[in-house]
Amino acid sequence: MFLASSAELSPRMKVSIIIVNYNVRYFLEVCIDSIIRASKHLQVEIIVVDNDSKDDSLELLKERYPQVVLIENKDNKGFSKANNQGVAIAKGEYILFLNPDTVMPEDFLEKTVGYLDTHPKAGALGPRLIDGKGQFSPDGKKSFPSFSVALFKSSGINKIFPKSRYFNKYYAVHIGANETASVEVLSGCCMMVRAQVIQEIGGAFDEDYFMYCEDVDLSYRITQAGYQNIYFPEVTLIHYKGESTRKSTLKYIRIFNEALATFVRKHYSKGEVRLFLFAIQVGILLRAILGGIKSLFKILRLPLFDTLVLLVTLYLMKEFWVGSVKAAKPVPANFILATFPAYLILWIISLWLNGAYDNPYRPLRVVRGMVIGSVMILAYYGLLDASLRYSRGLIMLSGVVGTVVLLALHETLYRLGILRFIAQDDEQRKAVIIGSEDAFEDAALLLSKVQHAPLLYGRIAVKTERNSTALADLTALKPTLFSSGIGEVIFTMDSMSYTRVLQEMEHCGAAYDYKIHVGGSRGFVGSNSSHAAANYYTTSQRYALAQFAQQRNKRVFDIVSATTLLTFFPIVAFVVKQPLGLLRNCFNVLLSKRTWIGYPGTLSVTRTLPKIKTSIVPCYNLLVNYQPSATIQEQAAIDYAKRYTPGVDAGFLWRNFRWLGQDEHLSDTSAR
Repeated sequence: MFLASSAELSPRMKVSIIIVNYNVRYFLEVCIDSIIRASKHLQVEIIVVDNDSKDDSLELLKERYPQVVLIENKDNKGFSKANNQGVAIAKGEYILFLNPDTVMPEDFLEKTVGYLDTHPKAGALGPRLIDGKGQFSPDGKKSFPSFSVALFKSSGINKIFPKSRYFNKYYAVHIGANETASVEVLSGCCMMVRAQVIQEIGGAFDEDYFMYCEDVDLSYRITQAGYQNIYFPEVTLIHYKGESTRKSTLKYIRIFNEALATFVRKHYSKGEVRLFLFAIQVGILLRAILGGIKSLFKILRLPLFDTLVLLVTLYLMKEFWVGSVKAAKPVPANFILATFPAYLILWIISLWLNGAYDNPYRPLRVVRGMVIGSVMILAYYGLLDASLRYSRGLIMLSGVVGTVVLLALHETLYRLGILRFIAQDDEQRKAVIIGSEDAFEDAALLLSKVQHAPLLYGRIAVKTERNSTALADLTALKPTLFSSGIGEVIFTMDSMSYTRVLQEMEHCGAAYDYKIHVGGSRGFVGSNSSHAAANYYTTSQRYALAQFAQQRNKRVFDIVSATTLLTFFPIVAFVVKQPLGLLRNCFNVLLSKRTWIGYPGTLSVTRTLPKIKTSIVPCYNLLVNYQPSATIQEQAAIDYAKRYTPGVDAGFLWRNFRWLGQDEHLSDTSAR
């Protein structure tokens, strides 16, 4: 039985589920749907503490789940403080701390409550976890941070030896994945604790922890009070891990280790604290060095590979040019040393600026980068001393051959699996939808509105149907996926249980991507990588300007256009209305204080759009004695963010050229 509000609560409330939410609307939707299904035979309340989300999480809860008890914070209180807010009003015998990026099966609450009811020494309980690809996740059971545990975890050495009981003791590998046992630490993503125990130990989470290690602290205090923390694999939970916090490498390492240091200072002796803090600092240093090298290599490996290819191409073309085309004397060494490095740098810079190393990989960007790079090299060539100007033909030939070789090697090595890091445009993945015919039609209609959605291959029935148009039913899901070359499975929850979803994910394995769609939702949630943060499809707005590549391209456009305007200022000064203003704006743009094109005025809608600098002119065409309505300006801003490319900026810059000297863009007044 699911209870609607605290006013209706029975004195015998069994479970209070507390969810801290921050900008994860679509995951929260699936999470709550799974909770409601699991609550049918128990008295349960759901308390959502929202940490000032900027998406429409609050609207979702108020409109679709009015029975949820909602606490609306006006700022981000952090994980610990927000959970404690929920505990303060909770009425349940058991408190379940649950992340919003989780999905529980229908028997989850019944089994976990049943175990705690019959095991009074169990102070807390946590489930077996799987990730969004159906793979076992070790986060459900962990150990207290001893000196070695702190060192190996902080440095990342535990990831190098994931099965070692010594190096990876942090994840309690001595306890089997399917073994019910007492462990030292449970995961805070899903942790059921007796309300009585929380009172005995002086409260739930220590608010000294903003994020991370608060579950370690709580687990420690529970064991110190004489209770057990039980790892309970009789139930399994999906944890998409990462959507709530977006664990970025350097930031996550810093925050996690600061939290670990807080735990050590709080619970260990002074002598131990010095040793532990030393281990943590050493670990942070090692992790930072190794992480920096790894990140740098990840960024530079394809450019370095292309540099080597172009260097070999230049050398071979030089030999060919000398021996077969011009029959000239050998090229002097000083010519090679003075020109080849500059040529390579210009080509690689041009490839980078043209997006050749952005996701997704597009061959056209390589061609464009090489063409523009070759033009830049020819311009540089004209500035060289006459003794170093060997042949323009050699540059042009090397550019053409280099382009062909790069494209061929990228494709060949990618297909061979040698250069898997190259972000090639994969063939559109085929997907099947599991559910009834009505659910299939609804989901298919939504997918048709989603950019980069998979290619819909057909429907899988939940059970055997007579005269069915389905490809197969669930009993034949795995062989159907394999034989048909399906890459993605979409579960619709109209006639399917979450228990079955988890079973099929684990049965079919990590070869496939999985999404969950709740009836009435605009989203499909899941995770396409065991190592990546959760992700989703949605018909809600997606903005090109939110991408790093387009933010970079916008900045490059600003710099190039400002530099060009300064170079030709004596000429353009006669065209713009306020020449001195143009001069000032050029320097403001170069100093990254302003951008040429941007959102109009101070519209409220801009708070939900990707952040950019204040603009000189707005993203619509200015007209003398005319000011667009607020509605038109809002739509212009949304359209600009959605379809941004440097070409869009170039168009607005050209059409609004006369007003580039204005002190502020003219969204609030008509063009004069």
